[in-house]
Formats: sequence, structure tokens, C-alpha cells
Amino acid sequence: MGRLFTRAIVASLSAAALMLPADAQQQGSTITLSCNGTSKFTATAAADLKPDPIKDLGIIVDLANRTVTITDYVMPLTGITATIVSFHGQTPPVVSGVKLKPFTISGSIDRVTGYTTIDWWYENVGNNSSWELTCRPATRLF
Repeated sequence: MGRLFTRAIVASLSAAALMLPADAQQQGSTITLSCNGTSKFTATAAADLKPDPIKDLGIIVDLANRTVTITDYVMPLTGITATIVSFHGQTPPVVSGVKLKPFTISGSIDRVTGYTTIDWWYENVGNNSSWELTCRPATRLF
């Protein structure tokens, strides 16, 4: 009876592990991405400017807490499907001790291709920008 019970537990745990996505099996429920792409102002006067490069941007998707972290900003996930993770949030008026005017960040990450878009919406429309990135899973250094 003991061996049968042990086998049942091992089989249940193995089946549960197989139901998790591969990234979740390896890193818990956190997925770390490394992204490259461009940032471009979206206001018409600034839209003609050359896009700024973005290199090695870290994005952390925390499925357990349903958040996405980009630089110092943490936004709630607004949707998760088999192919897309979307997020949207407004910054608080104070970040890291610095008083800011609130602004909105929204975006999506394609879970298959890694194509990521992030829009930054400010009170001053001339500061609005759109980021287009290609992200890939990254390994944390520590």
C-alpha cells in the first residue's frame, strides 16, 4: 500500500509540473526578458525625429503577482492569453522620492514572437512615445 501511495504522489506531482509553462518550471512564475528596439515620439512635431535605440532593456513578467516591471515601473497585467500578455497602469505621483506628474504606460508582449509594444502617455502630449521591441528570455545573473 505504501509503494502504491508513493507512486500516486510522484505521478500527481509529475503531471502538475508538466502543466506549467516551461519558463514557470525553470524560474517559478517570473519570466525575465531582454529587449532591443526603438523609442519614437508620437507627437506630430516630434514624430519626424529619428527613433532612439533601446538596447538590453530588462522586463520582468510576474505571473503569480500579475505584474509587469519595466525599469522602476510596475504595472498590473490586464490580460493573458496563449499568445499575448497585456498590461496597463498609471504611475503614482511620487516614484523613488521624486515628485512626478502621473503618466500612463500600456503595452503588450507577444508570447510567441517576442514582439513588444509599450506606449507612454504623458500630460504634455509632446513627451508621448511608443516603443517597439523584440524580446527574448534572459537568464538572470544572480
